[in-house]
Amino acid sequence: MMREHELLSIASPEWSAIGDEDGIRCSQYGAYFAFSSDGAGQFSLFFDADYPEMTWTLTIDGENQAPLSVNGRELTVMLLAGKHDYHLTLDQWATGQVAFWQSGLTVKKAAFTGAGELTATLPTSAEQEVRPYLTFVGDSIVAGEAMTGAAHDRHRPSQSFPAIVAREKGLPLNRIAYGGTGLTAAAPFQEPKAIDALWRVGENIARRRVRTKQVVVAYGLNDGHYGASEEDFAFGLRVYLLELVKRFHQAHFYVLTPWNGQFTDIFKAEAARFDCFTVIETTDWQIPTRPHHPGLADHERIAEKLIQIL
Repeated sequence: MMREHELLSIASPEWSAIGDEDGIRCSQYGAYFAFSSDGAGQFSLFFDADYPEMTWTLTIDGENQAPLSVNGRELTVMLLAGKHDYHLTLDQWATGQVAFWQSGLTVKKAAFTGAGELTATLPTSAEQEVRPYLTFVGDSIVAGEAMTGAAHDRHRPSQSFPAIVAREKGLPLNRIAYGGTGLTAAAPFQEPKAIDALWRVGENIARRRVRTKQVVVAYGLNDGHYGASEEDFAFGLRVYLLELVKRFHQAHFYVLTPWNGQFTDIFKAEAARFDCFTVIETTDWQIPTRPHHPGLADHERIAEKLIQIL
């Protein structure tokens, strides 16, 4: 069995320890594990409870495989002969966003058996100086929620624009994204608040700090859709930008205006107070947000635009 510190070494920053030998917890879709193996074998995750309708995506050498459904409290994937890189990404389970934040999803332990060795591929603290995380913060679109399916009801974080950009840039991905959230009281979900999510993965569970040089920010769509006034949004954005600077020292921030064009002037005015923010207007990217979330092709288009900018 892998010890807690070993488990964290292969876990993305969305996972945090919750206590001595209690395992690690996440509260958002897109949390992942990354490692390589140089021989055939199997890798297993053991959960603290049954999580209904839970699915994950296994990515081998950058290629997504079919989603994996989990029945019970164990997920086992078979590892191939030869050396390969693996990502195991949480797609979804049957819960609401607020409930997910409040209860989290806990992995108690992991196990690896095989002829070769399992090696962590995420950078250590020292390695992050030369291979920093690429960070994305925002709402459900950043999280890769509701991208596919008959009613756009299937989450595909491994195929969302943050994942695509990180893969193309060859950088590890750090994602802080929760559906329905925004920067004002108008956003439909107030748990977690955007500022709280920067620092925690749940009540009294600190989010791990990682080194990052570039942070992509995408907020404001939910605020606009649900009636936030320009005055309220300007205040909420101002407070949030200050918190971003506090959270990610020495990073440069790329702030995407909402896909529907709202609040663009406010973004420009508030970002102009700093020298570490670049505002990116996205209105002409033609990204639909209603009646459904952006689909796979839309995420690919967003990623293509960002790859040219970052």
